[in-house]
Amino acid sequence: MKATIHRLVEDGYRGMSLARIAADAGTTRPTVYLRWETKQALVVDAVRRTLERKLPEMPRAWHDLPAKERLVRVLELLHQRDEPERGLLYATILAESHRLPELRELLREYLLEPPVREITDLLETMRARGEVRADLDCALAAKMLYGVQLVDHFETAGTSLEIDRDSVDFLWPLIARPPGDNTTP
Repeated sequence: MKATIHRLVEDGYRGMSLARIAADAGTTRPTVYLRWETKQALVVDAVRRTLERKLPEMPRAWHDLPAKERLVRVLELLHQRDEPERGLLYATILAESHRLPELRELLREYLLEPPVREITDLLETMRARGEVRADLDCALAAKMLYGVQLVDHFETAGTSLEIDRDSVDFLWPLIARPPGDNTTP
């Protein structure tokens, strides 16, 4: 799997060969073909296994933090799960997704949906507790917050963590329950 991901990032889908993958992995092409019928099947499996990861859980102590700080901490937690070198893989997958549409689907399924769902769930909980606007589109706000994180990840190779606090500071006036709003959630 590591050899396949390495070759995908280094050579691109078109340029990578099963012979080089096998050599990098210390095996032979026939051995690779015993498990995967095609290069495409191998690449899709390697990308799926690489992207599959369980999201970290929010520590119980954070449940009592002020809403804004809890949101920042969850974003930081999600941000920390990505190693800088994964940015190259994400960029490669995006570049190659026109050749292998399955790769775009894997990005959506493993990179985009889980963190957006996690942030959406947190915002919905905050809305139920009256901590954010009653009319907040939680899914849209989650996409905005995670989108900022993704763009920053590509720009800084995942080295910047200030973006999480900065994006919450910027968007908080749009998310927070307005002062004096006595609407029940």
